[in-house]
Amino acid sequence: MPIKKEKEFVIYVVSLSNVKRYMSIEFIGGSCGYIIAQRALQSDLLGMIGSIIAPMAIRRVLQWQQLKSGRHARLDLRSHSSSRARRTLHNTVHHDGFD
Repeated sequence: MPIKKEKEFVIYVVSLSNVKRYMSIEFIGGSCGYIIAQRALQSDLLGMIGSIIAPMAIRRVLQWQQLKSGRHARLDLRSHSSSRARRTLHNTVHHDGFD
C-alpha cells in the first residue's frame, strides 16, 4: 500500500487593526486624492489618477517614517505577528484530505 503524503494548508491571520489601517488609507486617501486632483486640474480622468496615486503615496510616506524612526513594521496586511502565527500554525496543523 503506498504511503499517503500529508497535505498541508496555511491559515493567514489578519489583525483588525491592519484591516482598519488599509481601509482608511484606501478609502480616505483615494477620495481625498480624487477630490484634490479633480478640483485642481478640472479633469475627471486626472481625478481618477489622483485617487490611485494618493494611497500609494500615503503608504510610501508612512513606510519612510517608520524606517526613519527605527521601527521596521510593515504597512500591508501581513504583519510580523501574523507571519509568526502562520509559521506556528503551518508547523502544527496538518490536513490529510477530507474526513
